[in-house]
Amino acid sequence: MAVKITGGQHRGRLSHEPIPKSARPTSARVREALFSIVGQQLEGTRFLDAFAGAGIMSLEAWSRGADVVAVEIDRTTFRSLVRRGREVDAKWTLKQGDVLGWASKLGLFDVVFADPPYALDILPIAEALAPISSDWLVLEVETGTTAPDRIDEHVLDRVREYGRTDLWFYRRSSE
Repeated sequence: MAVKITGGQHRGRLSHEPIPKSARPTSARVREALFSIVGQQLEGTRFLDAFAGAGIMSLEAWSRGADVVAVEIDRTTFRSLVRRGREVDAKWTLKQGDVLGWASKLGLFDVVFADPPYALDILPIAEALAPISSDWLVLEVETGTTAPDRIDEHVLDRVREYGRTDLWFYRRSSE
C-alpha cells in the first residue's frame, strides 16, 4: 500500500515502503483535519511526531514547512521510517527509542503530536509530553476515551471524532 502526502509543498508524493505491522498509519481524513486546525503553513515551526510509526504525520508536517523530529521505539518500524524518508527525500530528524526518555532532551515544539498504541494509557504520555509543547498538544486516541479538560498547562480546545479515531486538541494556556 502506497502512502501519499496530502498537502503542502510535497503534496502528491508517494512512498511505496511497506507499512510495518506494528504501525497504524493515520488516515488522510484525520491528517487533513489536524492540519486544518493547527495550520497548513508551518514554516518556522517545530513539530514532534512522538510515536512516528509509518511516519505519514511527520511527512505531512515536513511538506507544510515544519522542522520535524520523529521518534519511534520499534527498531523494525524505525528502519522502515528511514527508508520512507529517503524515498521522498524528507528533511527531518529521526530518533530511535522511547520518546518519553528523549522528551527532556528535544527542546520545545510548537506542535507535539502523539498517536501511541491504543493499549497504552494516554494520560501519563500526555503529561510527559505537555511540558515540551509551547502551543499545541494533539493526541490521537481510540474513540470512546474521555479527554481531560487540562493537561499540565494545556487546556482542551476541541475534540474531533473520525470513525474509530478521536483527536484531542490542547492549547497552552496563557493564564
